[in-house]
Amino acid sequence: MIDVAPQYLEIILKILRKNIPDLEVRAFGSRVTGTAKDYSDFDLAIVGKEKLFDKTFYALKENFEESDLPFRVDVLDWSRISKEFKKVIEKQYEIIQNAKA
Repeated sequence: MIDVAPQYLEIILKILRKNIPDLEVRAFGSRVTGTAKDYSDFDLAIVGKEKLFDKTFYALKENFEESDLPFRVDVLDWSRISKEFKKVIEKQYEIIQNAKA
């Protein structure tokens, strides 16, 4: 279960659908493990077959920064993450947006 209020999760999903509608997005970190505080950030990994274009990646980050969310959203591009960190994420995550075929 993701520790984010429904109204904030809807904002997050809306931003994802606007910027990267075809890619899988995994939530991980304290808001998935149940150890989040009110001020904890929300960690997302964007999973695609190829590296995200810089323009798309930075637009996504900017949209989150300009949103009304009361916490920071940390966005990572799966193809830019080390193998070791991928293993950490793969231990516990939730898919919040499925990839489109």
